[in-house]
Amino acid sequence: MAEKNEKGKEFNPDDRYRYLGFEVKPGKIGSLFKSDSEKDFWVKRVLSKRKSGTGVRDHNTLEEPRVSGNERIVLTISSVLLVVSLFFPWFSGYHEVVVEDESAVEQTAAVLPDSLAEDALADSTLAVAGEEAETKPPVEGGVAAVTGETDAATEAVIEEPAAPEVERDEAGFASLTSHQKRTEIKREHQSITGLGAVVLLGSVGGMIFSSGFILILSAILIIVYILSCLGLAGYNLYTIYAAKGNEDSVALQIKKVLKLSFIPVIIYVLGIMISVVGASYSFDTTGMLTQIGDSYGIGTYLGLLGYGFYISLGCFILNAAKSVEI
Repeated sequence: MAEKNEKGKEFNPDDRYRYLGFEVKPGKIGSLFKSDSEKDFWVKRVLSKRKSGTGVRDHNTLEEPRVSGNERIVLTISSVLLVVSLFFPWFSGYHEVVVEDESAVEQTAAVLPDSLAEDALADSTLAVAGEEAETKPPVEGGVAAVTGETDAATEAVIEEPAAPEVERDEAGFASLTSHQKRTEIKREHQSITGLGAVVLLGSVGGMIFSSGFILILSAILIIVYILSCLGLAGYNLYTIYAAKGNEDSVALQIKKVLKLSFIPVIIYVLGIMISVVGASYSFDTTGMLTQIGDSYGIGTYLGLLGYGFYISLGCFILNAAKSVEI
């Protein structure tokens, strides 16, 4: 007798094949097995698995651990780097120093021997005098007038101060040496580690905390960020290797701890937003790092950060991203 459904209609056994997979080729499907021996093999396997009580198929993602061994190694390295980064330069900059360098530049001038110089001077004087006699109209006194002009010119030359004597070689030639001042701007780079910045805060904290709310808040955020490198690194390592429970419960504990890595990332973004507002210094910045500038702003905030800081920031971002994945 045919089976009936809830509405009282007869149930058609062929309707069980009407779903995606069997509808690719309409009509009744053929045999699923190539031979009876293959059919007996798979039927025995299904029956044995059913008797074992296992309700999931082999090689499925439900049986994979949420945090694999390789991922534990990566999280361990990132946590260790958080501590190591504190010994790298977190803040860096440079001084601009003006240096005047007086260097001697030797130049060889074409200084002729005295005999050659006198002949050249006499030839040029006669040539000039001849040209002036041709171009100028006759004057009273004839040659005497011309001679008078020449004497006046000669007296003018004689009245000029004599050139300093220079040492000459056997041929009468000499070399002159001139001195030239050269101005150079040198940059003296300085840096400080993350732990050194905490120590330095003891000496410059008075100037920072007297410069207004923006600088005070920025300094507090940096201190919290540095301390989180130590605290979260230790907390991560403890949870990864000392948490108790099954794999799922341990993974959830790791997820909970890694979520705390969002706090330093938020601190970094908040520091940028605060620096955009800017603030004035209550102290003289003369002689300090060039990046400090005349007032606090986003250029100062980003310009002073060194590669040690960005190593720690990358580790925090990695841990935070893994917390979302678990």
